[in-house]
Amino acid sequence: MRNQTTNEAWLSRARLDGRIAFAGATFTLAYALVALLDRVGAPERLVSVVSPYFTVLALALLGFLLHSMRVSFYYAAGRVVPASYAGLANAAIFAGLASPFAAHLTGRSSVVGIAAGFLLGVAGVALLMGPALRKTGAFSLSELLAARFSQLEPRLGMIVVAAASSALVAFAGYQTAVDGIVGFTGTGRPFAAFFIGAAILLIAGPGGLTGVLWSACVAAGVILAGFGLPEFVLALRGFAPPLPLLGDAQAWSEAVRRLEAWRLVTPSAGFRLDLTTTLGLGLGVATLAPALLPAVTTRGPTGAWRAGAVTLFWSIVIVALVAAALAASALTLSRVAVGRAPEQLPDALYSASSCGLLQICGARVEGPAEARRACLSRNLAPGAPLRAEDIAASPEYLIGGLPQIAKLGADFSGLVASAVIAAGLILAAAGLHACATAVGHDAVYRLRAESALTSRRLAITRLVLVAVTALGSATSAANAIDARTLVGLALAISAAGFVPVVGLALWPRAQNKDAMVGQSIGVGVMTTVLVTSAGVPTIETLSWAGLAGGLLGFGAGAATARVWSKETEDSRRFVAAILRGDGQVLGEDKGA
Repeated sequence: MRNQTTNEAWLSRARLDGRIAFAGATFTLAYALVALLDRVGAPERLVSVVSPYFTVLALALLGFLLHSMRVSFYYAAGRVVPASYAGLANAAIFAGLASPFAAHLTGRSSVVGIAAGFLLGVAGVALLMGPALRKTGAFSLSELLAARFSQLEPRLGMIVVAAASSALVAFAGYQTAVDGIVGFTGTGRPFAAFFIGAAILLIAGPGGLTGVLWSACVAAGVILAGFGLPEFVLALRGFAPPLPLLGDAQAWSEAVRRLEAWRLVTPSAGFRLDLTTTLGLGLGVATLAPALLPAVTTRGPTGAWRAGAVTLFWSIVIVALVAAALAASALTLSRVAVGRAPEQLPDALYSASSCGLLQICGARVEGPAEARRACLSRNLAPGAPLRAEDIAASPEYLIGGLPQIAKLGADFSGLVASAVIAAGLILAAAGLHACATAVGHDAVYRLRAESALTSRRLAITRLVLVAVTALGSATSAANAIDARTLVGLALAISAAGFVPVVGLALWPRAQNKDAMVGQSIGVGVMTTVLVTSAGVPTIETLSWAGLAGGLLGFGAGAATARVWSKETEDSRRFVAAILRGDGQVLGEDKGA
């Protein structure tokens, strides 16, 4: 019997690997055909837009083909996903979560603090929250915590926090994908918002988490190829990746000096560790509902641990590739522009400047004549070569423009565009599914109608998907809110609303009223910090608001538990099952 079970598992894994290999071969063949178009002389604009549109359509088709009406597949992907694939999918979600910050590390932002905060959150999901969630069999963190604090008030609070933070994450991913397709292809914003919205619905709607997870696996491959292949080609040409430990450390130092000279990173703040930013982001990521989705799809807690290790590995690889792309772009741009007369630059630089991505002598120029006039106004003698301070590139251009700057071809530009758009698309789909799960499953099903038909539960969830997507389409079309602000606000809400409850859930003395006090104080402190801050809150302010809310909320809940509450048999049993037992603390879900 054991041999038969082993053979069935092996055959199942072989079929799964075969499907993934087929999907990978399809994408590889499609991108190879795009490269062939570029080599045979097809118009550059056509070549650069084919890859992004193919990527969006292919991911949408993949999600649609994975449609299911089974609750276990819709909310947990059948709990049969191998750790290697779950970890790869989670790395794609984290890439989408961090992507708005990669292109905006300017001013007083701490590059190291933000990167360390995201990696700390990834470690928290990978090593603590993900395995614990999978051990219990819960579909979401709010569902698990509701089993500990079962009264209506704290449960509603947790559902609101999960739904709000997930919706903000979905809007951020939506905005990232729309910005990417508009910036790289020149598509009108209303059409781009509708196109991306339809793709998100097809990924997350028919198959739920099954569609999100397998689309995320493919998106991770696109992200790795988009940022890895240009570096590989440059390495073949003799240019080692500009990285401090894994590549050319001297080139990395030179790139940092260029970024500081262009004021993309402030020397006093850009490369120091900001502890409050790191801790605030780490707590927010570790308790964020979309970030925990892949953990529930593994075969068991051990699989969740392994998936976490895979997530950490691929997340570090993606961070390194993006950092290398930014540094290589800075060095290559300096090499092709500095020392040349302003009227003798490559046409690609004039094109980027006309779009506002690059400034030559402090101005946006559309051609050599305008560049010459701009430099003359800066008292640069006619024919004199440009200096480093005469060039100023935007971080968006440095991250996505390496193929253009290094003359790698339009096919590579399209591949980088596909990577950026895929990251936003998967983040939006994951946030959308987490938000719909919080409303359709945690609220409507667990709170009101556990005897309801499975079809009704899935219908409500899909209705929420459509409503949130419609709202995201409107905000993205209007370009109302920056994606970085949306992600920062989502992480602040998650840290302030969930950290107190997670901490109190592991203390047997804490009861329902203590959880409600902790969450109320946490969200209240976060709101107070944000309301009293001047202007649009920065990522540092949002991180501090989440950190202060989470810590003070936990302190308030712990204080009330110490004064008024006592241990109960149920609370002791819950904590023992989580920490030392089998983790089975949920009521049976008839659909799963």
